[in-house]
Amino acid sequence: MRDPFTYSIPLGRLFGIGVRVHLLFPILAVGLILRIGYQEGHYWTEAFFLMGLLFFAVLLHEFGHCFGARLVEGDAHEVLLWPLGGLASVDVPHTPRATAIMVAAGPATNVLLCLGCAAGLAACSYRPPFNPFWPLPMTELYTWDGIATTVDNPWILLLARFFYINWVLFLFNAVLVGFPMDSGRLFQCALWPRFGFVQATRAAIFAGFVTTLVVGVYSVFQNDVLALFLALFIAFTCQRQWVILETGGEESVLGYDFSQGYTSLEREPPPRPRRQSFLQRWLQRRAARKLQRDQEKREAEERRMDELLEKVQKLGLQALTDEERRFLTRVSARYRNRQ
Repeated sequence: MRDPFTYSIPLGRLFGIGVRVHLLFPILAVGLILRIGYQEGHYWTEAFFLMGLLFFAVLLHEFGHCFGARLVEGDAHEVLLWPLGGLASVDVPHTPRATAIMVAAGPATNVLLCLGCAAGLAACSYRPPFNPFWPLPMTELYTWDGIATTVDNPWILLLARFFYINWVLFLFNAVLVGFPMDSGRLFQCALWPRFGFVQATRAAIFAGFVTTLVVGVYSVFQNDVLALFLALFIAFTCQRQWVILETGGEESVLGYDFSQGYTSLEREPPPRPRRQSFLQRWLQRRAARKLQRDQEKREAEERRMDELLEKVQKLGLQALTDEERRFLTRVSARYRNRQ
């Protein structure tokens, strides 16, 4: 399987992280818009905005992984939005703690967004739509009294739909416990300190195969093509990671789900240099500027001292002014102290 980043188009950079969209993503977007807009009652505008909210939520989820990587002295390079969600290309220290923080930062971002939307809905006397099978495009909401109400306010609908999307994304990553999902990676990190990296990864891969079976059965039962593709993707990545784990082959290139740790096996990689903080970088630049100013000042003093010595040689010491004598005495004393 080739790198999915190859078949993508760049959208720009944000916080030093490149954002790309896979060429297949527009196909998925059009399909979902047709499904929601046509099958659910001709809600074309709502379907379009739902896809925009989904794109934004997945992007924030992946940026959560990126900032989680930077939090543990790692780095983030690119984020890819593709039909099965998002992929973040990051580098993190090869430790269970660093990996767990980076992985958990993604779902944690969705939870924070859910809390913000829920607070807004509660202020408007509506309950958040916790049911993950809530029919889209979600034009009815329940009040805290349990009364279903048709909502016309676009801002309330925006809060409800954004809550729903982030809630589903969080459940999606929390319920599917298996490699390469976020919960599967956290499961691996939980086993890592006790059983070692290799055994923990084997357990996460096995859980991924179980997840493949569950998602595959669901896709057949619900006649859901997207779920079928997801099952095939999980199965393929688990099989590939199993081969990498057993043979020590080249690492995969699909972002954080297949980070460099998977090819190190029992050997630890060389320690990564610590990423300097903003304050450290500022102090370093300040020290460099001070060093440059001192160097320029020293060179200027040396040039003037040469001129004054030449003047003394030609005209004698009495030709110097009081300021020139003080300068010559001060600089000469400084050079004697260095010796």
